[in-house]
Amino acid sequence: MRAKTTLINPSQIFSKGQIAAGLTPPLGIAYLASFLLAHHYPVQIIDALGEAPYEINPFKKGSFLRGLNFAEVVKRIDPDTQLVGISNLFSFAYPAVEVLCKEIRKAHPEKKIILGGPHPSALYEEILNYLPEVDFVAIGEGEEILLGLVEYLSGNLELNELSGLATRDKSGNVIVLRSGKRIKNLNQDHIPFPARNLLPMENYIQAQEGHGPSSGRWTSILSSRGCPYGCTFCESRRTVWISRNPKDVVDEMEYCLSKWGINEFHFEDDNMTINKERLIGICDEIINRDLKIKWQTPNGIRASVTDSKMLTKMKESGCLHITLAPETGSERVLKEIIEKGKDFNLTQLKECGALAHKLGLKVAAYFIIGLPGETRQEVEESIKYAKELAKCGVDEVAFGLFIPLPGTPLWDITKTKNQEMDFLDLLAVGDMNRAVSWNDELNAEELNSLRLKAYMAFHLTRMIYHPFLFLKSFVNVLRSIEETKTERTLSQLLKRFNIKKKALSENEKHGIKKKGLAAYPYDSSLTVKTLLQSKPHYAYGHSLLMTLRSWKKEIFKY
Repeated sequence: MRAKTTLINPSQIFSKGQIAAGLTPPLGIAYLASFLLAHHYPVQIIDALGEAPYEINPFKKGSFLRGLNFAEVVKRIDPDTQLVGISNLFSFAYPAVEVLCKEIRKAHPEKKIILGGPHPSALYEEILNYLPEVDFVAIGEGEEILLGLVEYLSGNLELNELSGLATRDKSGNVIVLRSGKRIKNLNQDHIPFPARNLLPMENYIQAQEGHGPSSGRWTSILSSRGCPYGCTFCESRRTVWISRNPKDVVDEMEYCLSKWGINEFHFEDDNMTINKERLIGICDEIINRDLKIKWQTPNGIRASVTDSKMLTKMKESGCLHITLAPETGSERVLKEIIEKGKDFNLTQLKECGALAHKLGLKVAAYFIIGLPGETRQEVEESIKYAKELAKCGVDEVAFGLFIPLPGTPLWDITKTKNQEMDFLDLLAVGDMNRAVSWNDELNAEELNSLRLKAYMAFHLTRMIYHPFLFLKSFVNVLRSIEETKTERTLSQLLKRFNIKKKALSENEKHGIKKKGLAAYPYDSSLTVKTLLQSKPHYAYGHSLLMTLRSWKKEIFKY
C-alpha cells in the first residue's frame, strides 16, 4: 500500500497595522507534491491561504490569520492520509503552525506529522522537545527527504535508512537520521515542475499580490537554489548554489503560458545572476522562442556579478524590474556585521543601478537598519547612500527593520540577549504600529524616526532629480498600473479602502453587525492614521507635529 500525504500551506499570519504581506503560490509544497506524484505516491494539498484569501480570523496578541481557519483545515484532511506535512517558512508564523499541529493531533491521533521549511530546519531540536504533536522535522530540501519518509511509512524502507530527518528515539530523545544531501539535479527529469494544478492558481493570479509589482497573469518561479555568500542575517548563507539549465527554466515558463495564460514571472532565486553564461542562456531561450512574456527579480540579484551585457540581455528578453540589496551604506557594517563578501562594494552597486535605469529597467534597493552592533551614525550613512541611489535613477527603496532569523549568526547573538523571544514579535517586520529593536544603541522609537527620515530623504531626492518619474508613480496608482513595489503597495491600500467601504455598505444595507477586523485584509483606516502620524512603516505612535519637527531637524542636515 502506498502511503498518502497531505501537504498544508497554513493561513497567513499578520497584524492589523501591516501594510502588505503578499499572496504568492506556495512553490515549496507544490514541488513536494509533484515529486511524490512522479514516484506514484498519492498527494493532497490543502492551501489554507490560497483557497480562502478573503477569510480573516483573530489569533494571538492582536494578530490575525488570513485563510481557512484551523477547524476547516483539519476537516479537509483526507481520511486515507497517513502523513501530514506542514510548511513553515517564517519564524513569526510558527505560533500558528504550533496550534494547527495540536488541532490535527486531536482530530487525527493516528496520522504522522512532519514540519518543513527554514524555521523548523533550524530549530528542530527545540520543536521536537516541546511540541509532542510533531513526529518528524525535515532538515533542508524536502523532496528526497519526504519521499524516503513515505517509503518508510509504506513499509519499503527501515527508519535507519532515512536521511535528512529529525525525530525521537524510543526513549524520546531527539535524533537526526543521517545528514541529508543537497539535490544536485533540479531539472524536470529529476524534480518535476511544481504541481500548480493542485493550487488555486486563479486566486493567486487575480489577487495581484506578488512579491514584486504585478500587471498581468503572473506566477512565482525558481531557477536555482542556494547562495554561496555569507550574509549573517540570511538563512540561505553559504549554501551550495545549484541551478537548472536555461532550457528547463524556459520550458516551465512556456508551459505556464500555454496552460494558464501566465505571461509574467517573478524569479524568487536567492541569487539568480551568479552565473553569467546561464543567465544569458535563459534570456536567449526566451528571445529565440519569441515568448511574449515579462519577468522580474523581486528577491534580489547580486550587483557584483551583474554587468552591462547581462542587464542588456535581461531587458531584451522581457525583464522589467530588478531588486538590488546594498543592505547598508556603511562599509564597516558590510564587512564586520553583515559579511557581504569581498567582491561586493557600494560603488559597484550604484553603477549597476544607474546602468539598469539607463536601460529602462525599474530598480529597487533593499536596506536593513537596526542590526546588532550598528550605530546611529552608520544608519545615517545608509540614508546618505540611499540619496545617492535616488540621484542615479533607482526607483524605490525599502528600509526594513532587522529581525533575527533562526540558523543565522545574528540569531545566535540576539538569542543570547533575549532567551524569552516571542516569535510573534518578529511580525514587526511588516507592522506599521509597533516595532522591536535588537540593537543596544537604538530603541524602537529611534529606529522608526530614522526609518522615516530615510524614506523622506530618498523620495525628496528622487522628486528633485527625477520629477517626471516621481509624478508618474502617482499617475500609475490612480490608473491601477504597477511598475514598482511602492506603486503596488499604494494600489493595495486604495483597494482595501474600497473593500472596506463596500463591506460596510453591504452590512448596513442588510442590517449586519460584524465584530473583529473592520476591513479586509488589513485595517486601511489604521494604516492611513499611521501614515498621517508620519510612520510609513512600523509606526510607533509619534504625532504629526513631532514628525515634522524631527523631519525638519534631521533631513536638512544634509
